[in-house]
Amino acid sequence: MNTLHAHLDTIYRDFDIRGKYPEEITDDEVYKIAKALTLHFGVTSVAVGYDIRPSACALRDALVKGFVESGVHVTDLGLCTTPMTYFIGGSTDIQMTVMITASHMPSDYNGLKITIEDAKPVSRDTLQIIREIVGTHTFSEEVTHGSVVSHALQPDWIAKFKANHNLGGSNLSLVIDPANMIGALEIDTFRAFEPDITVHTIFDEFDHTCPNHEANPLKHETLEALGAEVVRTKSNLGVAFDGDADRVGFVDECGTPVPSDIIGALLSRSILKKYPGATIVCDVRCSKAVPNEIVRLGGAPVREKVGHINIRSRMRKEDAVLGIELSGHFFFKEAYFSEGGALPVFLIMELIHTEGKTLSELAAEVNTEFHSSEINSTVTRTAAVIYEDICSHFPDITPQYVDGLTLEGADWWCNVRPSANDPVVRLNLEATTKERMEEKRDEVLAIIRG
Repeated sequence: MNTLHAHLDTIYRDFDIRGKYPEEITDDEVYKIAKALTLHFGVTSVAVGYDIRPSACALRDALVKGFVESGVHVTDLGLCTTPMTYFIGGSTDIQMTVMITASHMPSDYNGLKITIEDAKPVSRDTLQIIREIVGTHTFSEEVTHGSVVSHALQPDWIAKFKANHNLGGSNLSLVIDPANMIGALEIDTFRAFEPDITVHTIFDEFDHTCPNHEANPLKHETLEALGAEVVRTKSNLGVAFDGDADRVGFVDECGTPVPSDIIGALLSRSILKKYPGATIVCDVRCSKAVPNEIVRLGGAPVREKVGHINIRSRMRKEDAVLGIELSGHFFFKEAYFSEGGALPVFLIMELIHTEGKTLSELAAEVNTEFHSSEINSTVTRTAAVIYEDICSHFPDITPQYVDGLTLEGADWWCNVRPSANDPVVRLNLEATTKERMEEKRDEVLAIIRG
């Protein structure tokens, strides 16, 4: 690998390509990535979408140039959400999709989310192959011209929801918070159901600086304004999208955040009515309430490593109908084993409507455990050493290593795993009582932090 390219290695991550623009991810690099993708996959048709970041159009132009010069026919989707690109990748014969986004990261970052063959995400190993091609390959100067056409995707997206969901007579009200990012496009998806539902919005004007709060619904502090607006408008629920709208967070009618795994358990209730006995995949951090509810409903729960590629790959392997990740990703077989965008929100609203219960009541039915939420600890020791220390402290519990270390005690369990990108170790711990959770949480944290 040449030294000029060496400093760009860090942009090729586990699940996508991402870095600060233009110091880490550059127009030239993205141009070469397009050529490398064409060379490696042999694709002849690609759809490209992007969010509202200042660098989006420059990177779009570089990407499209690389594809067109390689003989690829490009469908320019314009501004769209990441799930919208998965939709066109799964519902048409387009061979590859590329979404230009850095999700919830600050607007001076940007990146690429790539799928192939029916909206399958590319793996870390494949991204490393692309990195090698970009760094070592001398691309031919011979230009084979492809083409570019524009396609407004949103009407097709809205029509899909209108065809598949019925909220007639529901008289529900919701508040949507896209955090000034591309999720604002989903507002029209919900307004297409008016007057059966009433839509309220906050922070709905595009502003890549996210002046009100970070576009990351995993952090409960980003849901405070949403919760207040739900209470003010007496709405049934509130939803917040992340930067590229592939994650969604919920608050109930009291303005209280509902954990994503509990939402996942409720989605299981909805999905298993349609697919009795089906398999549902959840990540190792999810509450025991999730597999318990799936089993109660006659489904088959499967635990999997954290990470959307891991969840989606396992779903395809098991032919699962739903995937649940604690970070707010929800994956659906009917959405090509990808995030469904607004789909989880519609399913929760339908559940509220058909069961005649509030979201807080529904959540209370399944949320019987006490969870610590994910706690990050900056560490200097390796994960292996930390695992050894924890196992030595709990010699009577057999360790499990599905993703990091999992211990299951009689009335508590925990998962400890390193971050893929940061020098931190993450702890998720749950117990049957609040007091027991706090006791074991503090005990395990003391070992982690040494």
